[in-house]
Amino acid sequence: MNIRILGGQLLCALCTSTLLSSGTLAHDTNSKRIDSHAPIGVMADHFHKKGELMASLRGMTMDMNDPVSTTMGPQSMTMNMAMLGLMYAPSDTVTFMGMINYVDTSMDMIMMGNTQKMGASNIGDLTLSAMIALHDSKDSRFHITLGTSVPTGSTKGTNSMGSPLALTMQTGTGSWGFTPSATYTKFMNGWSFGAQANAKIWLDDNATGERMGDQFELTSWAAFMLNDAVSFSTRAAYSDRNAVSGSMMSALTDARQVAWGYAGFNTTVGAGHRLAIEAGLPVWQDKNANALDMGLTLTVGCQKAF
Repeated sequence: MNIRILGGQLLCALCTSTLLSSGTLAHDTNSKRIDSHAPIGVMADHFHKKGELMASLRGMTMDMNDPVSTTMGPQSMTMNMAMLGLMYAPSDTVTFMGMINYVDTSMDMIMMGNTQKMGASNIGDLTLSAMIALHDSKDSRFHITLGTSVPTGSTKGTNSMGSPLALTMQTGTGSWGFTPSATYTKFMNGWSFGAQANAKIWLDDNATGERMGDQFELTSWAAFMLNDAVSFSTRAAYSDRNAVSGSMMSALTDARQVAWGYAGFNTTVGAGHRLAIEAGLPVWQDKNANALDMGLTLTVGCQKAF
């Protein structure tokens, strides 16, 4: 069965079964644990209690390499991103989240025997979400997230000749998006595990008639507490992304399927300060018509709860 169909069915089943269940939310006693948050590479992984506020800052870098041809076309690409996030809970059931990115992309390409460097740096798209807590007990929690991607990023980046960059090189998409997810976490004695299904579904074409490909991802992790202030994590993920529609650049359509393996470290520094790092590598991938493979990805971040 196609992973996108299977994942969509899982997401719907999880949401439906929990919404149909009765009972009120129990009080969560795990919010102080070092592993109460998922690895730093997982977004919208937890919700808050009424009146709580949390700010976060993440930095992420990703490499692409292993070109199809070493004499023509893309040779390597790097994307760096800074992500500023803010979460606030007006009630125990609902947590609002906003996240804005600053994106820097660069690519080396060989054209007609000459190596060219191209890229773009600018504000990315804004994501606004609402996390809805459906279950919260002393040893487990479950919530869904309903979000939208707002096209605040630029799609006007050009190369040295003034030609527009491919949409995958731009800092924004130019399209509105729907970003749902469902997340479950289970807490054990000294360790925890969790899983998330998430999607990014684009709702319209941008001003140039292009649209990013829809993406679906399944991820699962386990975290092991060394002590009250330090934990290590391991994570596996599978992502399936469609091709960019309306694009004339077949080597940069970004249609691909990738299975990832990650390792992470989390620690607390002072009251409410959390520092984390996670590194990942693809263990299998199908890059379809793309010229480059996915490579190392590294995410570092800090979170402060108020």
